[in-house]
Amino acid sequence: MIRVPRPAFHLTPRRNWMNDPNGLVHHSGLWHAYFQYNPESSDWGNMSWGHASSTDLAHWTEHPVALRHRPGEQIFSGSVVAEQDGGRLIAHYTSAYDDGRQAQSRAVSDDGGLTWSPDLENPVLDRGTTSFRDPKVVRFPTADGRDRWILVAVEADARQVLFYGSDDLRTWEHLSSFGPLGPGGVVWECPDLVPLAVDDDPDDIRWVLLLSTNPVGDDADPRGSAMSWIAGTFDGIAFTPDTRRFARLDEGRDLYAGVTFDSAPDGEAVMLAWMSNWRYAHAIPSSPWRGAMSLPRRLSLRRDCRGRVRLRQEPPVFVREHLADTPSKVVLAARPFAELALTGHSLLELEWDPRTTGSLRLRLAGDADAFAELSHDPETATLRFERGGPDAEAVHPDFASACTTGLIEDGSTRRLLISLDGPLLEVFADDGAATITHLVMLGDGPVVASLQTERAGAVRASTAHLAADRPTEALAAALA
Repeated sequence: MIRVPRPAFHLTPRRNWMNDPNGLVHHSGLWHAYFQYNPESSDWGNMSWGHASSTDLAHWTEHPVALRHRPGEQIFSGSVVAEQDGGRLIAHYTSAYDDGRQAQSRAVSDDGGLTWSPDLENPVLDRGTTSFRDPKVVRFPTADGRDRWILVAVEADARQVLFYGSDDLRTWEHLSSFGPLGPGGVVWECPDLVPLAVDDDPDDIRWVLLLSTNPVGDDADPRGSAMSWIAGTFDGIAFTPDTRRFARLDEGRDLYAGVTFDSAPDGEAVMLAWMSNWRYAHAIPSSPWRGAMSLPRRLSLRRDCRGRVRLRQEPPVFVREHLADTPSKVVLAARPFAELALTGHSLLELEWDPRTTGSLRLRLAGDADAFAELSHDPETATLRFERGGPDAEAVHPDFASACTTGLIEDGSTRRLLISLDGPLLEVFADDGAATITHLVMLGDGPVVASLQTERAGAVRASTAHLAADRPTEALAAALA
């Protein structure tokens, strides 16, 4: 059986099961990430909130379980906000009871998020239904300069997003509902509502609704779970979309349940997502841990050269810093190919002019009998990704796969940023307007990147190699 190495610069638990990010908040100089966690096994179950924190989004220190499952109750997904005076942290989460009912509960932390006290009156929001879950609390600016609290949750089976309002983070008033919309055969999960300025114009604010969907039923889509987004307006009561169609947030198979941090510095929208797919998450051959988070991504809205508003996802600052510290080199990648050596915990950026090189292909292979391949076709303006090989096929019947995303081709030089961290592969194209996120099974040793172009032409390549470093001295000092 192939061995899957633990990632070096992504958040993953030392041991046991991880899935959806919960309670993302920046508070007192620390990024806090809570997450769905099984403290007793590397399989799903006994859902509790794990906890890790970071000073730089690159190095994470794991803390004791924050909210532990109790007899008759599991702790499902939710969110954390910092009160407006900068003091306490308030969590809202789904209580999943053994009788099938799901309702929203509340907990308070007075020590910066390390320990939590559940509200004695839990649940604080209960519809008496079985798929009411995933509360995300956000802020809505009011005319008097204060923020009103908005809680966004889902009725998962009904494919509805529900909006509630509160002035005290305890008593919630139902404001409106949105949906169903789009294809059936899925449940809606993990909503988020994010205000973004188009091209950084403060007079052109759109509210972006993030949503995760998971196929259900006997004939469920074999592609499995995915994330989508839709832009619109929100007046503090109801969400009105600009279109009647969700756009896929990532063309890969392995990005799910992404939500943003509360109180991120400079008001930025920073998203973290689970890197897996419910279709085969249970079958990933990692031990003693299972599950990892994506790179944190800064979200923005930009108009492309055709005037369309597109969601852009940028990797965190440390990615650019590492690449800037390493000199790039020019390679001639015409047939047969050029080779680049990667450690398996590496960043790779490519820059080329397709008018000179024609099509481009990048193939990654390690010590496993598997591969991952990216290919760019300037004629069709597409980027295609494929993963396969016997070791990939052995994971699950639906693991070996291929996907394609469209790009904006304007005759300019193309750039491709690739993050490979053990089994985690993330691809950023079109300055983050197109992303492909996939798990890969390349083994636990070095990886060779074979680069080939249709015609003789120069490709500029920059590589950076990162090593695990947990925890950091800066984080230890901050916690002290």
